[in-house]
Amino acid sequence: MNTCICREASKCGDYPVDLGCLFLGEAVLGINPKLGRIVSAEEALDHVTRCRARCREAGLVHMIGRNKLDSVWLNTRPGGKLLTICNCCPCCCLWRILPYITPKISSRLTMMPGVSVAVTDKCVGCGACTDGICFVNAIRLEDSRAVKTDACRGCGRCVDVCPNGAIELKIENLNYIENSIKRISRVVDVS
Repeated sequence: MNTCICREASKCGDYPVDLGCLFLGEAVLGINPKLGRIVSAEEALDHVTRCRARCREAGLVHMIGRNKLDSVWLNTRPGGKLLTICNCCPCCCLWRILPYITPKISSRLTMMPGVSVAVTDKCVGCGACTDGICFVNAIRLEDSRAVKTDACRGCGRCVDVCPNGAIELKIENLNYIENSIKRISRVVDVS
């Protein structure tokens, strides 16, 4: 999609509207052409590559997954064969509601396996990571130090804003990419 429908609908003035979602899988064939266009694998990769730096610079978070809401509002079938790559902002994205909805639903959006986020001893308690940064309110100050809770989804926004480099995001599993491809391949053909 050439635009983010969430930011466009919310008339977002804080984040770029032109960094739209990418949908993968056979269900994309049912998406209304007014909402987006079919692209080749090369064009999709180019979109992701171009967007990556701009999204990070703008403070957007890549959310990757199978979102049943997308298959419903896009009216696509089979819903289980739609994979979404969104560039989410904290003010307009559907997922901004995670801290406020039932754990049964919010727990479905998880940190990717093999990823960890930790606050290190470099933390001076400046609070930069707690001021409207986390989508799920998973980080707060306690005793003049940032503390990350189990609600963390591993988006990395706190890592990016920390002026002291006190928060680290690590990929612990050496087979992370291969394992991710296997998980994604259950939904879409990634070859």
